[in-house]
Amino acid sequence: MSDDSIQFDDHTLAVQTLFVQHQQAVLAYVLTLEPDLHDAQEIVQETFVTASRKAATFAVGTNFLAWACAIARFNTLHYQRTRSRRNARLAEDVVELLAQHGEVDFSVFQSQVTGLRRCLQELAPKARELVNLRYHAGKLPEQIAGEVGWTANSVRVALTRARNALRECLQQTDQEATS
Repeated sequence: MSDDSIQFDDHTLAVQTLFVQHQQAVLAYVLTLEPDLHDAQEIVQETFVTASRKAATFAVGTNFLAWACAIARFNTLHYQRTRSRRNARLAEDVVELLAQHGEVDFSVFQSQVTGLRRCLQELAPKARELVNLRYHAGKLPEQIAGEVGWTANSVRVALTRARNALRECLQQTDQEATS
């Protein structure tokens, strides 16, 4: 190996593996603070880097998701501060206040992500493709229309129907979980 290659110890690799396993839950948490999907994804990527650098501070056997979300919270605040995006977001002191009052039940994020994955699988293939293009690839309806050969209005209508189907599926999932 060359001198400039990065070497990771087993503990760092274990932390990185845990992060990958919990990445969707971390993203769900970040989205509660930063509603723009692209910005939230960038914050999650930075959180992975930070978690890798700070891996030695994580004690195996403790709540990894809480640790990762604490890092994500600080990264979100830093991101919003450095990108001058505070005017459209919660004030930093409000975010801190929310974080201090009441423990966040991170298992809720994990169950929501699991439920959303199941509901996405239940969508019709074309609806799932449109949702993926819109929310995963971040494309606008006009861009999606060009890809799928539809009008932009048809894409908007189909996305609205897909979101409604997902909402109903998630509500049903919540009702089943509470009964």
